[in-house]
Amino acid sequence: MKIRILPTGMIQTNCILLSQETGDTLVIDPGADARELDEVIQSNDLNVIGYPLTHGHYDHVCAIGEMHAMHPSPCWMHPLDLSWAFTSVNQNLPWYTQPDPETLPEVQPAWEEDGAFSIGAFHFQTLFLPGHSPGSVAFHFEEIKLLIGGDVLFKGSVGRTDLPGGNTATLMASLRQLAALPDDTRVIPGHGPATTIGEEKQTNPFMLQALGSL
Repeated sequence: MKIRILPTGMIQTNCILLSQETGDTLVIDPGADARELDEVIQSNDLNVIGYPLTHGHYDHVCAIGEMHAMHPSPCWMHPLDLSWAFTSVNQNLPWYTQPDPETLPEVQPAWEEDGAFSIGAFHFQTLFLPGHSPGSVAFHFEEIKLLIGGDVLFKGSVGRTDLPGGNTATLMASLRQLAALPDDTRVIPGHGPATTIGEEKQTNPFMLQALGSL
């Protein structure tokens, strides 16, 4: 599997492109810079087969309309975030760019419970990890020891909880859930560099707090 991490927009949200050898590709969290993402897709002859969205914050969803118009394919988000992701809750946040309503696709509710999910040749586990937002999820590709984590866990930090629907205690519970994954699981977060579960269990003060080590 080919993994491309493409920072997008003013706050450099990681859009992740996962591609099979066939070119079939998942586009995870297209938050901005749709034309630049399209250039990568076109120049590598990729075929977009789905848009899994880790959560509903503006910087993870604002390019979904334009991307879907260029590369139509199903889109999914947890219903607890889908209920507000394209409403004034997001519009009132700084730097929000409303997707063009004429190109905004139908986003399907999904992942109400942890479990297996398949899109073409992609098979992964969805993990419900609220706290940063009510419907935050992560995608665990167990066979290749990869977690696409959204904004739950960063290298040395975590997602903020002071936005609408955030909850610090709930986020701590989600961190404990992540701590149960193998230490060598690679984590690609929604912002910043990749890390591993083991590294964060040893050095991340928020993870240490969640585990009762601080």
